[in-house]
Amino acid sequence: MAGVERYGIEAVPAAERTVGWQDLFAINFTFFLNPVMMVLGALAVLESGLPLPWALAATVVGQALAYAALTIVAQPGVDEGLPGQVAMRASFGVLGARAFTAPYRVVASVYWFAAQALTAAFGVQALAVALADVRPSLVPTALVIAVVQAAVATLGFDVMRWLLRIVLPFSIATAGVLLGLWLVADDPDYAVGRVLDSPEQELSWVGFATVVTVMCGSSLTLVTNIADLTRYTRSRRAMRIGLIGSTLAATSATTLIGGVYAVGSGETNPFVAASELTSNEVVLAVLLLAIVVLTFAANVTNVYTGGLSLVSSIPAFGRVAATAAVGVAAIVLSAFPSLIEEAQAWITHLGNIAAPLTGVILADYLLRQGGRIDVQALYDPAGRYRYLRGINVDAIVSVAGGIAVYYAVPDAWLKVAWGAGAGAGAYLALTGLLRSGTSRPAKEPA
Repeated sequence: MAGVERYGIEAVPAAERTVGWQDLFAINFTFFLNPVMMVLGALAVLESGLPLPWALAATVVGQALAYAALTIVAQPGVDEGLPGQVAMRASFGVLGARAFTAPYRVVASVYWFAAQALTAAFGVQALAVALADVRPSLVPTALVIAVVQAAVATLGFDVMRWLLRIVLPFSIATAGVLLGLWLVADDPDYAVGRVLDSPEQELSWVGFATVVTVMCGSSLTLVTNIADLTRYTRSRRAMRIGLIGSTLAATSATTLIGGVYAVGSGETNPFVAASELTSNEVVLAVLLLAIVVLTFAANVTNVYTGGLSLVSSIPAFGRVAATAAVGVAAIVLSAFPSLIEEAQAWITHLGNIAAPLTGVILADYLLRQGGRIDVQALYDPAGRYRYLRGINVDAIVSVAGGIAVYYAVPDAWLKVAWGAGAGAGAYLALTGLLRSGTSRPAKEPA
């Protein structure tokens, strides 16, 4: 078994960047094959009103757009072994990254963790009732799940990689069980033809655009820390195969599962719906274990990346203490069920910041920096990334402008694209790149 990770915010040496696409695929696939993603698939059908095939198409398009951007932002992790928040210093300044992008990712990590723990608790409730006619209290159940998951996350990347490789076969088997229950169900509401036709749903552009925005925005909340997952990866090719392949495969599976049970039962949580579809105690016990394990896989990653973001903001903490602190915050937030009951609204707000952030980061990294980062300067408070007293004001103002545009445009306009585009456009205008048409390095400190 792997040991506790040694590296915090320092770069991983080239000799230790040996992870292939298979390990990265396993980590990211198990991260995305989780109950909250299944709930989002169900919401695409029930709240956005899309027939299942179109819900599947919208979620895949959203993820494809997100990872087209994220695989670029992840390059400093592969190339230099940098954690995401350290790489953010190149775009936002040493202080700007510590005070803005790192806290944002901590908040996003804590939200996603709590949403997973609460989704698991709802499923445990329903499955316990079906299995033993016992209904455990929601919040205490969520808190117990959260405590165990947060504790494991403090051990670091190697333990996370080892654990998720073990969980991967079980995750695939769970998806097979949920789909198998659907296919053998004798309930006419679950008939394959009816589910695929989704007679109570109707395709609309607004619904499709909303799902693309929600799905893309949810993944873009990883933009400031995606390099955390790639800084042990051996090549850009391995990174692209591992991230894109796993994300699209897992998203297809979770949307199909969530959508099937949404059409058949009107329920957003497929584990709750499945508990009403079978009385087989073995199957129910497997599902009970599965919902805990699947959320466990996602939440270890959430707390790990949140901890790296916090230690980047407050280096004196150290990685283990920072991860523990994020875990405590996530445990506390797991006591508020509205975080999953109003998931689409919360994710929209998180994506509102993530989309402009992504636009600014891409414009800065590709055009102003020319795809190159001065690694030594990232750790020098007086170096080239000092900007104005440690903050790249142009980047912060551009993100704010993108946020305003995101909220101003209607859902039918594909809000995530407008937010990202407005952020990038404002940044290029403020830095003069639209006028010059050429890339230029960050200003040296005065």
